[in-house]
Amino acid sequence: MSKIIGILGGMGPAATIDLFRKIVLNTKAETDQEHLPIFIYNNTKIPAVRESEKALNQLVISAKILEKAGVEFIIMPCNTAHIWQEEIKEALTIPFYSMVDLTIETLLQDNNYKHKKVLLLATATTVDYGLYQKACRNTPLEIITPHAEEQNIINKTIKCVKAGKLEDNPYLKDLNRILEKYYEEGISSLIGGCTEIPLLFEYLKNDMTKIDPTLLLAKMSVKKAL
Repeated sequence: MSKIIGILGGMGPAATIDLFRKIVLNTKAETDQEHLPIFIYNNTKIPAVRESEKALNQLVISAKILEKAGVEFIIMPCNTAHIWQEEIKEALTIPFYSMVDLTIETLLQDNNYKHKKVLLLATATTVDYGLYQKACRNTPLEIITPHAEEQNIINKTIKCVKAGKLEDNPYLKDLNRILEKYYEEGISSLIGGCTEIPLLFEYLKNDMTKIDPTLLLAKMSVKKAL
């Protein structure tokens, strides 16, 4: 029997769908019955990070709902919400797996990244809190964060993705310009450190290697479930 996966979603719904889709696509199955059992709680009422106490409360409640439903571990397709990953873990009796830690661990296991500078595309909160920077502290991997003006464009890009704008995202041209600048400076890889960013990967027209934490989380979840 495979383990039941719990997805704490809703931040945002498209990113939650993306994780579910990638789990399905990365499961070796020839019949419906060979796919993995998954509970998804798409809680779209989790407040914005600025309402931190309310947001944490809703995250813990959501995680406990999944645990009560019988899932055997929980994953969460929202990088920013991982600022409360320790509090969520403490509230559970089942494992909660961090996509941030997983991403850094995966890169450090790859000789191609051990001594590289990697650009982080994420929300301002994720960048300011230092989620990815802290995860690779005391390692050879260096996280590069955009300048304030560039971060403002990234924030607007993410907001438009949440509003359903992908190919028609009005900030794609500006984002591609930012990425080209970093590529010319010798930074050849980026982390999609907001779960909306990988939804844009096919529209980022540059030669940078694009690291998708959602995909890494999906593949890990399949292994854990099996």
